[in-house]
Parts: sequence; structure tokens; C-alpha cells
Amino acid sequence: MNPNLGTILETRASEQPSLPGLFDQEGNSLTFAEADRLAGGIAIALREAGVRRGDRVAAYVTNGPEVALLLFGAWKIGAIPVTISSLYNEHELAESLQKTEPVLLLVDDAKPGVVAKVRGQVPIRVVAGVVDGVEPLDWRHPAALSSIEVAADDEACILFTGGTSGRPKAVSVTHGGIRDSLARLSRVSTGSADAGTVHAEAAPNLIALPLFHSGGQHSLLFALHVGRGCVVWERFSLDRLRTLLERHRFDNLFLLPTMLFDIVHAEESLPLDRVKHVLVAGQALSWTVRKAFEERYHVPILVNYGSTESGHIAGWTGRDMRAGLWKPGSAGKVYPGVELEIRDDDGLAQPVGVHGEIVVRSEMTRGYVDDAAASAELVRDGWVHTGDIGYVDEDGVLFLAGRKRDMIKCGGFQVWPEEIEDELRTHPLVHDVRVVGTPDDRLGEVPTALVVRVADPTVSDTALSELLVAHARDRLAHFKTPRHIEFVPELERSEAGKIKRGALPAGVGGTA
Repeated sequence: MNPNLGTILETRASEQPSLPGLFDQEGNSLTFAEADRLAGGIAIALREAGVRRGDRVAAYVTNGPEVALLLFGAWKIGAIPVTISSLYNEHELAESLQKTEPVLLLVDDAKPGVVAKVRGQVPIRVVAGVVDGVEPLDWRHPAALSSIEVAADDEACILFTGGTSGRPKAVSVTHGGIRDSLARLSRVSTGSADAGTVHAEAAPNLIALPLFHSGGQHSLLFALHVGRGCVVWERFSLDRLRTLLERHRFDNLFLLPTMLFDIVHAEESLPLDRVKHVLVAGQALSWTVRKAFEERYHVPILVNYGSTESGHIAGWTGRDMRAGLWKPGSAGKVYPGVELEIRDDDGLAQPVGVHGEIVVRSEMTRGYVDDAAASAELVRDGWVHTGDIGYVDEDGVLFLAGRKRDMIKCGGFQVWPEEIEDELRTHPLVHDVRVVGTPDDRLGEVPTALVVRVADPTVSDTALSELLVAHARDRLAHFKTPRHIEFVPELERSEAGKIKRGALPAGVGGTA
């Protein structure tokens, strides 16, 4: 079997060409055959723009069905999509391009000012709308084109993730690794690792996470793998979710805890009567939110644990819940076929019930394209070191205890303290700063900045707090902006001068 991810859509187009397979938020749809032929048109347009097998193609495009078509178009010719968050500003976009070195940047007309700032760094083509001075990619010419043969360990895409420390890293993910992860999740969800058969009466799946997010891409590929159509929206909102629920009658949902929080606190209940379960991933779910949701809607919540670097590792299925296997507070039962060990700081495997780092044998990733040292730490002898701490009980159920890394998960997005600290240090009234994650019922965690300020009697703490938030907002995506500024007399540092990231100072870390 050709492991090229592009064949997933081709299989759907071959088996059920006339069934709707890709929907936008307005109700427009493409059949599987139409979507595949449009992806073929993109593939040909990319070739005409000079993209060749093994080249990286970056996409800075508003979330929607077009992003899915861009992914499959790139895969058809063996190119490697680099999906960049459409929330990024010009600094973050430029840094992402510098790290990944794509031969082409695809954009739309949503942020022409940001695009203008990176002109000259990489050739640019616009795929939707008009951007002054940017040549369009003429891709809306459907064409039948089969995906070229690739090796299982060939690079399939690049996603931005936290890795084990520091600023966002560009992780290289393989065709075979994603295929294995899809088969693993399909086996526990449907009983078969093979691609599913499309049923005309089956509801499509809502791809609630953006396609620049690993969760969004995996949701898209998994839905197509098991034989479901996909609804891709621009972004989450309660009104939009209500409309789509009424239109498509979804029977399952995959949501972030942030989305679940908003659903729980909606004034009017949403029409979830056809939903059999909700899968939640991306960050820890508050127990109070879970309880409130299940009591209000009588829909069980399932969990899935994994990462961009490791794939799907553990979780609970509907069958597990019905069989009474679920254990409160757990990350889930380790999936069949997953080789997992709990290791101590010396790399020794630990017995049942003993805490340690979660390490998984996986071919999902080739490492970080922009950080050789971090790659060497991440993948060692075929084992991915997750940076998460936990233990496995006698029933093979995984429990999480914390993280080695200090990455903050805010609303399902990954936020790295060092990145925010670097920007805040550019302010003249910041002497020193440390950013931590503090609990938040809605977002899971929010960035809080502990600031040692420069004395200035003309600027009060309240005024400086507002100035620093605005300063960060100008330089970072909104989800990275600190929600709180707390002024402290000093920060504890190591002998090497690095900020110590152990216990928080007294009084810091309460619920926001």
C-alpha cells in the first residue's frame, strides 16, 4: 500500500464519488470526487509554481475547506505542507518561515499587512481573494491525479508544537507514522484498522480544531479514513455550532475543553440530542466543567491522550464506558499496539504504579527540523520522550501526574513561557520576568507574567500592567498574551543564571 496520505481522499473518491465529503460552515459542499479533483488541480498548480517532490510549502490561510484541499494537493506530488497558524502576526510568521525554509508560501487576503512584511523572504502566491503585488495560484481547475509513491518514513508535514522546552518547534511528521496512528485509533473505535466504508446516511464529522493544529489534521484524516465526510469551519462559536448541529445532526464531537466550557455556560442549551459522546483532548479538562456538561446534556465525555510527536497513546472509547472500565482521573487505557514505558531519570523502565516519564516507541516523527539538540532529546533509539510524568496501573490504564516541560496549554493552544518572556523583556520598565501557567476553568491554563519592574514613580503598577499586556499583544498571537501581570521583588535563578521553574512563589497560581 502506498502510505502517501493523499491516497486517503482518493480512496473515498473511488469508493463513493457522489457522496458529499467536504462541507464549509455555510452549507456548501463538495463530493469526495469533486474534492479529490480540486486537490489534483492544486497539485498541478503547485508544480507549475516550481514545487517539486520533497519541497516544503507553507500555508498561512484562514481555516476552511481550502486548507484541506491544499494539504491533499501537496501530498499528491510528494510536497510537504507546513501549516502556520492564521492567528500569527508578522513576527511569528517570519520566524516560522525561517525555521522551515519552504519554497513557497500560500496566503489568502485575510491579513495583507502581515503578508507584506514577509515579502522577499519567500515566494508567495495567493489562493483566495486578492493581495496587492502577490501573484495568484491558479488552482481551481479540477484534474484527476493520483498520489505519487512515498516511503513510510518520508516527511509528510510540518506542524508547530512545544517539544520539550523553549519556543515553538517545527516537528517533522511522517506518512507512515500518521498512518499507524490512524489505524490504531480506528482499531479501538471501530474494531478494524482498515479504512471504513462510506455510508450515505452517516452524519459527517465536525472538524472543530483548526487544520494548522495537529488535532485538526488528525480529525480530518481520521474521519476520511473511517468513511465520514468533514465539516470545516473558520473558528468556533456557539451560534455557529448550533447552526451546524441543526444542519448536520452530528453523532459525535471532538472538542477542546475551552469549547466545552462555553457550551456548559451557554444560556440556551444546544441541540446535542443526536450526539452519542464527546471526545475531549488538547489539555486537562476541569472536573467541574465535565460534571456540569454531562449533567446538563446527558452525553458522556471520552478522553484521548497523545501528542503531535507520538500519535495516539491512550484513551477511553464508548465501549469502554459501557463496559464499566472507565477510571476517574485517568488519561485512558493504553491502546493495543502501543509500546509504552514509564522511565526514571536514568532511563530505566519502572514497574506498575511507579511514576516516571512517559516514553513511547513511535515512527510518528523524524524530530524537529529547527533544533537538532531537542530532536536528539525527543527521539532516542526509536523511543519518543513525551516530557509528561505519569504511571500505569495493573489494568494498563495511564494516569498523568504533571509535565517535565513548562509549556502552557491555553484554550488548547500551546504557549511557551520563554517566547513571552523574550518579548516582555524588550519593554524598558521590565528588569526581569518569568511566565507561568495558572489554572483557569475555561481555558485550562492562562499565561501569568511575574515581573520584576524598573522603578519609575511616574508609572503605577496598574498602569504598567496595562502597558505590558498591550506590549505583548502587539507582538504575539492573542492566546499567548499574559492574562495577568504580577509584580514581584525578585526571581529565583540558578547558578548558571537561568530562571528556576520549580514551585511558584507564594500567592501565585490560584484560579484566575
